[in-house]
Amino acid sequence: MRQVQFDLEILYVYKLYYFLSLFILFLCASFVMVWRFNWLIGGFVFFIGSIFSYLTMMRKKSFPPPDKKSTAQKMAREITQDPTPLAVSRFASQLYFYFHEPKQAIPLLEKYLDTQDPLLCATLADILLREGRPRHALSVIHGNHYTLTDPLLLATQGHILQHMGKLHDAVKIYERSLRLAHEFGFPHNGANRFTQRLLTLSYTASIYHSLGDCYFVLKDYPNAKKNYRSGNIRFFDITLWRKVKLPTSVSPKSYTKSH
Repeated sequence: MRQVQFDLEILYVYKLYYFLSLFILFLCASFVMVWRFNWLIGGFVFFIGSIFSYLTMMRKKSFPPPDKKSTAQKMAREITQDPTPLAVSRFASQLYFYFHEPKQAIPLLEKYLDTQDPLLCATLADILLREGRPRHALSVIHGNHYTLTDPLLLATQGHILQHMGKLHDAVKIYERSLRLAHEFGFPHNGANRFTQRLLTLSYTASIYHSLGDCYFVLKDYPNAKKNYRSGNIRFFDITLWRKVKLPTSVSPKSYTKSH
């Protein structure tokens, strides 16, 4: 099976946990150095360890997925015992991203589409978009009762519209998604509270970046820069930052005046 390609939002959470594991290791080592020697040596170990942890996190580009067999067995038991929309969404995601089985994942999600669950609907629409069926994905979202009130559904709809080249519509949808996300957050996906907070942060940053991409294509460079900056400040890892790269036909002087 080919390697799993995690979405940026998921990859960022993995990178943060990777950084925290290294950081805590060096933090404990620094306490040991303080206890055995002195504060100077302990502080030096902590300083070097913090830098090493951050630089290592920046260089980390991929992570091994969970064991596929045990994960499939666990999710199969969960969906058999309690086939909630959340469990179905997670199981279908495992089928698609770990086992690359769209022919199983899509019908499973469609079977429970009548629940009107936003997470399940967004999962199906995202898979359909990845499979090159944007119009079908858009119709799935439009058929949901929460299409204009759920931030995740709105963000997914924005991605679809952006993929279809409807940038003005995508901008409006992204901006509405951000407003609702700031107020209510994103739907819970079954992760613990800390991971959920990290996912909310990364999804928000990703939407800002997508909004910046739309503005950039529309040649609205000030708004592109503004949204890239809003996304960047939510990413601890600077390798994930985005910036406006002005076309050669646009002079820096005229761009500065537009501010």
